[in-house]
Amino acid sequence: MTTLPTALLLAAGLSSPVRAAPAPSPVARTLDVPGAWTAERMRRAEAHPRDLPERAAKVRPAKPAKTPPITKAVIAKGHRKAPLKQIGRLYITGEDGRVATCTGTVVNSAYPKKGKGNGSVLLTAAHCLQDPDDGWNARSLVFAPDLDKEATPHGLWNGYRTLMWSPWVDRADPAFDYAFVAMSRRSSGTIQKKTSGQSLRFGAKKTRVWLRLYGYAVEHYPRNQDYPENGTVLRMCKGRTVPATLGGDRFSSLKCDMSHGASGGPLITDLKKSGYGRVVGVISFRKQGAARLYSPLFDRWTRELFFRIRTVRVPAQEAPQDVVRAP
Repeated sequence: MTTLPTALLLAAGLSSPVRAAPAPSPVARTLDVPGAWTAERMRRAEAHPRDLPERAAKVRPAKPAKTPPITKAVIAKGHRKAPLKQIGRLYITGEDGRVATCTGTVVNSAYPKKGKGNGSVLLTAAHCLQDPDDGWNARSLVFAPDLDKEATPHGLWNGYRTLMWSPWVDRADPAFDYAFVAMSRRSSGTIQKKTSGQSLRFGAKKTRVWLRLYGYAVEHYPRNQDYPENGTVLRMCKGRTVPATLGGDRFSSLKCDMSHGASGGPLITDLKKSGYGRVVGVISFRKQGAARLYSPLFDRWTRELFFRIRTVRVPAQEAPQDVVRAP
């Protein structure tokens, strides 16, 4: 688990004004082509999720919701349909050779009417890819959309380039704990062509929003108990978010008992019967001593980073067939 500096912990939850807008710099890293990800290697990696940071945060009192939030995560249903087919598990190899897992989501990045994007963008938490708190750096990654135990119905996709803001890379600023990954194409097309994508919402004004939160959690709170499936099953919590502050920054929070492995999972609001909605955040950290998850707010900086990643020219890289488990 990571901890914040004492000064930041003391500042958490105080009624200090929101800080002046930073001037971050984009930090890009080109990933290596993943090595041989056999089915057995994937199973070994499933027991090693990236830690979900635990932080102190003061939540403002919330008015009772008409529909009470669900604290205990339930197994998500509707595989091979939206939104599950866009949400998947990240298998990450670090520079030190260690492997870890997180959760990611394919987002819409190709808009023919607004200028064609690359159709190859994945959203996750920044601490899944680079974390100054513990020295973790991703060297390569593969993504399994719609993973369901032994099934990878859409195959595996290689990561090509990551992009995040310097406040996260330099000092692990939780307000910037999100990242985008440009995924390699295949000869048959892009990942968005294969799975379609969820849309993003930036600068949402409402602080109490009904939504669903998804993650491939390996463990759950309290005491970080293991789920029997080792994170190969997608879980979901739903409810109305509550605003929170940490070090003068605003966050969104939701009651949910998921822990390690859920990092990077999407918060989706306005979910229609078709399974499509708006992603307004990612699972970033957990409240200290409570079953409550937090997400940074998607603002103009998130929007700018997204516009940068959707213009990246991605190469075609076929995933080795031996890594694709039985559908």
